[in-house]
Amino acid sequence: MVKDLQLSPEIAKLQTEVTTLEKELGKVILEQDEMINAIKPNLEAEYHKTIGYKELECLENEIASRRIKRQIELLQAAINRQEEIDLDRIEQQLDDELQEWYEKVKKQYKKVKEAQDRIEGLMSDEDSAEFKKLYRKLVFKLHPDLNPYQSEDEVNLWHRIQLAYQSGDLDELRSLMIILESQDKAVELPSSKETLEKRKKGLTEQIQKIIGKLSDMEKEFPFTMAKNLADKDWVRTKLEKIDDKIHHFEDKCREYNELLKVLLVSIETGVN
Repeated sequence: MVKDLQLSPEIAKLQTEVTTLEKELGKVILEQDEMINAIKPNLEAEYHKTIGYKELECLENEIASRRIKRQIELLQAAINRQEEIDLDRIEQQLDDELQEWYEKVKKQYKKVKEAQDRIEGLMSDEDSAEFKKLYRKLVFKLHPDLNPYQSEDEVNLWHRIQLAYQSGDLDELRSLMIILESQDKAVELPSSKETLEKRKKGLTEQIQKIIGKLSDMEKEFPFTMAKNLADKDWVRTKLEKIDDKIHHFEDKCREYNELLKVLLVSIETGVN
């Protein structure tokens, strides 16, 4: 009777270390995906819902004051050069000069709208827990860093998983899990010392790389806003400062409008 071949203690130890590192890599991959696809957009949505809408109002008022001020400058320049006043041409010039500012308003409006839509469309706690559990299982089964020898079908399936996760599609993740379970197969670790050591080194480097990325991300917006958004005093102070700016630009608009009225009357009456 032929006895089963026994792995050497060194190989068995390497296999255990590789298995441990694969689990650790899976954890940091999940943390990275959670930060990029859930925490980050949720924080951005919370910021724009709490602060961004007010920044949009401030930006609109700033552009309005800039436009009137610039209109006065163009009219006065034409008067000084004793040129015929072409109001339509001046309006077109103002549109062209302020195009970049109007693009900023569009982008800010889009962010505020997307924030509102995202917050309204958030999953229930129960669905969110199921979503994370499903994705965790799928990551360990199909993530290319944990499963380097994938077939073409598995690569395509992983691509579908990524799309479903990024779009928050729970039903798709459920379906993909059913597909994966129907073709599930046991994965054996390699028994070559060279292969195991190479795998161990690669896993260690990948874990360190992702941990570095996570650390860098935490220093950037919107992660730097997490603590502030939870602080009611900070939010109130921030909104008050933005309101002060809004009032400043509103005052400027009123001031410039009065000057503009006087200037237009002088143009109509021929008194310069």
